[in-house]
Amino acid sequence: MKTIGIEIDNDRAIFFIIEKNGDIKTNITNDFKHLKLNDDRDNNEVRNFQSLIFTHFDNINPNKIAILTRQTKGKFSSSAISFKIETLIQCYNKVNVEFVSPQAVNSFYKNNAFDIEISHNYQEKAAKLSNLLL
Repeated sequence: MKTIGIEIDNDRAIFFIIEKNGDIKTNITNDFKHLKLNDDRDNNEVRNFQSLIFTHFDNINPNKIAILTRQTKGKFSSSAISFKIETLIQCYNKVNVEFVSPQAVNSFYKNNAFDIEISHNYQEKAAKLSNLLL
């Protein structure tokens, strides 16, 4: 089974990919750690961003994909570009893209160990999400 956890932080999507064979979990994220959308008003850049993500998803052939939800309203609401990134990812039609709240992730790890090694601290939320999907 292969899972992709995604955290969207302003203008970039942070990915973490885990493959599980039996009881062995492997981080297969490799170089696809994050992708930034520099100009969300440039059609070519938006299409290229989506194409890169879809090509990578196709190469991985995941069983599950999930995005960590963000606030839509209030003082700590997320940026508009982050929701555009979310929508571009949701358009991937080969696997249903799920949404998981940060509260659900925190609740899961109160009773479960996080046993995956991450390369960079900024990947932690996406890694926890990917592990939860297993």
